[in-house]
Formats: sequence, C-alpha cells, structure tokens
Amino acid sequence: MSAVNRLLARRGPLLAGLLAALASVPALTLPFLADDWIDLAVAAGLRAKVPFGYFRPLCFLTYDIEWRLWALTPALSHVTNLILIAASAALVVVLIRRYTGDGALAGAAGLIFAIYPYHVENAAWIAARADPLFAVFFLAAAYFYDRWRVAPRGVPIAALLLFEAALLSKEAAVTLPVFLLLVAAFDRSRWPGRAEWFRGPVPMIVLAIVHFLWLRPRAIGSAGLGVFDTVGPYWIKKLLAFAVAALIPLQTEFLEGRPFVFGAIALAVGAALVVGARAGSRALPRLVLAAAAAFVVLLGPSIVSFQARYLFLPSAASALALAALIRAAPRRFRIAAVVVLGVGWMGASAEQWVGWRAAGSVSRILVKDLVEASRRPEVQELVVANMPHRVHGAPISHDFAATVQLSGGRPVAVLAATLVDYVNPRADALDGAIDAAITLPSLAAEVQLRIPARRYSRCVRPVPRDGTTLNVAAGVTVSFEGGGVVQVRIEPDQAHSRSALVWERGRLETLF
Repeated sequence: MSAVNRLLARRGPLLAGLLAALASVPALTLPFLADDWIDLAVAAGLRAKVPFGYFRPLCFLTYDIEWRLWALTPALSHVTNLILIAASAALVVVLIRRYTGDGALAGAAGLIFAIYPYHVENAAWIAARADPLFAVFFLAAAYFYDRWRVAPRGVPIAALLLFEAALLSKEAAVTLPVFLLLVAAFDRSRWPGRAEWFRGPVPMIVLAIVHFLWLRPRAIGSAGLGVFDTVGPYWIKKLLAFAVAALIPLQTEFLEGRPFVFGAIALAVGAALVVGARAGSRALPRLVLAAAAAFVVLLGPSIVSFQARYLFLPSAASALALAALIRAAPRRFRIAAVVVLGVGWMGASAEQWVGWRAAGSVSRILVKDLVEASRRPEVQELVVANMPHRVHGAPISHDFAATVQLSGGRPVAVLAATLVDYVNPRADALDGAIDAAITLPSLAAEVQLRIPARRYSRCVRPVPRDGTTLNVAAGVTVSFEGGGVVQVRIEPDQAHSRSALVWERGRLETLF
C-alpha cells in the first residue's frame, strides 16, 4: 500500500472533514441572504409559520437557538453550517469504510465529496442548513443500524432515534429504509433474515409512515409539499440534470441554459472514466453500479426541483463512484483524472463563490438603504421599481418587510414592482442614461428598464408578456413593451405614505 493510501486509510475521516471545512471558509464573510431572513423572522416571532409547507422543527430549532445566542451575527451561523458540512464529510468516509472494508477508497471518496462545488450553496446560504443537518443524522443512523445488525437484539434504538432526527430535519430522510435495503441487495451478507425484518426495516418503515401520516399533518395542518404531484417525465428530466451535475457541477443556470451540450459532455466524461477503469482492471467495479443506484435513491423526493443544495447527500454516492472508477484505471489515467477533476471543480467552486459574494455585497447595501428609507416617519410603504432578485445566480429576494424590522428599521410594507436578476452588483437594468430612464411626471415616478433575457439576467416577476400592462398594486403598474423593455409607473397613495425607490448603480435611490 502506498503512503497516500495508508494516510487515507488511517486519517480519511479527519482529512475529509478538514478539507470540507476549508472549502466552506469563504462563507464566513457573507451576510444573511434571501430565505435566511425568513428563518430569522420565524425565530424572532415576526412570522408565525415556517415557509413552503416545511415540517423541519429540528432545523428551525437551530435557528431559534442561534437567534437567542447571537441574533444578527451571520458569521457564527455560517460556522454551524461549516461544522455540519465537515461532519458529513467525515461520516461519509466512516460509512463507506464500514460497507466496503476499504479505508483508502473511503478516504478518497470523502475527499471528492469534500470539494464538490455544489456544497458552496450549503455553506454560503444559512437557509440551506437542512441538507447537511439531515445528512449527519442520516449517515449516523445508517452506521448504527449496520452495527446493530451484526448481533441484532431488540430493535435498533439508536438508528431509529437518529432516523427520526433526520426526518425532523428534512423530509428527504425518508429514503433511509430504501437505502439500507439497497446496500443489502448489493451485499447479500447484509440482507435481513426473517427476524431482522421485523426488528429493523419494518420499525423504520412504520416510523416513516407515522411521521408523514400522523405527526406531520398534526403539526402543520396539511400534508405539506406535494412531492408526487409531478411524477412522470418531469422526474426523469430532473434526474438526468442531477446526473449531469454530479460530473460537471457548473452553476445551475449554465446547465439549465444548455442541457444537451453539457449532457453530451457529461456522457463523454462518464464514458472516458468507464473506459479507463476497464483498461486498468478489465471490469467495471461493482461498487460503481451500487453507488449509481444509491445516487438515485438518495435523491428521492428532491427530484421535485433542480437545486444545487439537493445534491448534498447524493453527492456522497457519486463521489464513491468517481473514486472507484479512478482507482481502477491505469496510473497515468488516474493522475490525469485527479488533475482534471481538481482543477475543474475548483474553478466551478470559484465561479459559485463569485456569485455569492456579489449577492452578499448587494444584500448589505440593499438592506441598509431600505432601513434608512423606512425611518422617514410619514412612510408606511416602500415600493422598489427594479428590486434585485438574484445577482450572478445567487439569491437576494425575500420578505424585506421582516428584514427591515429585524435590522432596526420601522415596520413598513416593502413591495417590489419588478424582481430582476442581475449579472453583477453594479447592474440596474435602467434603459439608457439615468435622466432618460427615470422621469417624475406629476408627482408619480416612471422608470424604464431594458432587461435582456440571458444568463444571470431576466425579469422574474411579473412574468414578461409583451404588450401587456399589469397592476402590481394600487397605483403601481408594469408595462411590457417588447424587446426586454419594461415600463414601471409608481404613483403616490392617497395618504402620501408611499415612497418610491429605484436600484441604481449598486444602491437604492429615493424617487419620492
């Protein structure tokens, strides 16, 4: 065994955890963004319910604790995400080592998992905590279940408790029983006997049923998210998108913008890896097939939408497949694959950090300016003509009314006449020179925008329909004139308590 393999075998969990933590460090400089503020509003009591029909009390308990301990200190909340990501990477190594008995392979898979570029979202966005949180409990539950089944006595209490903790962190944890049976299907020594079925898998399945059919509806008053509303071709399309992203983890707008191009590239990369593995070992490692099946299972209900954060746990399976393929290849191929993988993935991570840093800079200024605007005693409503929605692909838009109040402003309503995606922090979508794009006829404000529909740039809301005029609110209209031209008109309300603002060259300016 080489020195590298010995190091991976002995220190794999530690190395993976440290590398994952190091890859997440840039998040410590970011402010609260987008849904972070919604979670804070729930923790602070400004909102009564969590959004989107989620039932994730354990995850929201962490937000509540953080609010009580350090309130508006985003760096410390990012530390929590960083610790969870690092713990997940270490547990990936521990679990793979237990399943395969191969510490070097497990360590290599853990390192690949640690640098996977889509984990940037889980580090940069505090609201994406549910994925690494449930992953920690999921992986620990799988580990303790496997320890229990060696000499099964009673029921696997530790595994069941950790499974419920995972379910209380995120709904996708429901895939655990299927995952454990998949592992057993590929390793027949782990296939449950009659007694184990009734002590292990059956209690887990019953626990999942009770959670979703009794506990969850009682807690939120409904079934929540309709995971199975889109079963069919839509799921297949999203599954293919996730499979492509497992090999080429570019910013999601790149992949969604040219799915066939990047799909073909991913197919070529996958074929090259398979050919390399067969050239080295003359057979495709069985682990690759098992990891591919686990990848599909772990995605589970996350296939409802193509989001970077949803690949957090499934990327453990794809990391194992990559590690197995690379190790099976000839030495020169292995070296080339590691170099290409490392350089390519570091570049993809850097591109995503650019977006999150850009969004962070805009969010700081936007929140500061909204708070300042709210402090005018006569103002009860702020209307922004061209509110930033995303910057360079990273999210900003959320419940700004709660944000203003949490940040020390007066309680005012905040309305976006349009929500716009911007390429960079200085973009504002104004059509031409400022004096020409902004006019103030008879106390009203008219803002003409030109929003080209391309990568990182679009009008998100209202949905553009050329030749139509929409009443966003009383006295606030949006007209789509074709060619990306959008006319926004904001009129004062009867009580003169409305203030109109425009995002201009990287800051908010008051129009009236």
